Amino acid sequence: MLEVHTWEPNANSGKPLFCLHEKGVPFTYRYVDMGAHEHHAPAFLAVNPDGTIPAIVHDGFTMTESTPAMEYIDEAFAGPALRPKDPFRRWQMRVLMRFMDNVVAPSLAMIASNRLAAPRFAGEDPDELRRKLDRIPLPERRSTWEKLMFQATPPDDIAESERRVSDAIRRFDGILSREEWLAGESFSLADICVFATFYGLPLAREDEVNDAASPHLMRWLRACHARPGLQAALKMGKGFVTQRAADVRQKLGVAEAAA
Repeated sequence: MLEVHTWEPNANSGKPLFCLHEKGVPFTYRYVDMGAHEHHAPAFLAVNPDGTIPAIVHDGFTMTESTPAMEYIDEAFAGPALRPKDPFRRWQMRVLMRFMDNVVAPSLAMIASNRLAAPRFAGEDPDELRRKLDRIPLPERRSTWEKLMFQATPPDDIAESERRVSDAIRRFDGILSREEWLAGESFSLADICVFATFYGLPLAREDEVNDAASPHLMRWLRACHARPGLQAALKMGKGFVTQRAADVRQKLGVAEAAA
């Protein structure tokens, strides 16, 4: 039995979906609505007491932390290998995934959540917001949500996140000027890790991610969006992600893969 308890195919929540579709592994998708705070509800906390997305259950064993879970999936299941054979390339893959997880993805999450999520809490009853906060198990996640709910994220933190994302765009464009994929000649977990968060940037940051400013990143995005496995994972969403991905493919001129 393989179950993936997660939200939309977006950022960390999407990484196991992309990985499993690329390998052609069947699984059961348990949709957890983060917009309705289902990841902090008793039903999901019984699966993952930390209340973080995703949670992957395989034969009774529950995995969290999306990037190590992708490595587990690649090793445990048949299908195309998603890690380079060469030790240097595998090191390169892990360095890029760590950079993405520790620096870039949190920065993009801060920018997006303050732009999209924080305004939704304006005008809500403060006591009700406090009750929602009390349901969040991890103190560091509770602190982040508190800043969102009460519009208290320091502007300097958001500005620093913007700088980090712009720096990452330039860094990845430079790597892809020399390599076909982020960790060498073959598609790997590094590409999934970055694509899970970068798939929508031609729309979200079109002043930086376009054919003139970042041509190599755009070439890579077209190649990723054309992959049937990644397209299939993106179509699993129940909210905004599936439509946004379709809009990006249209902008990039990428055809829909055969069903």
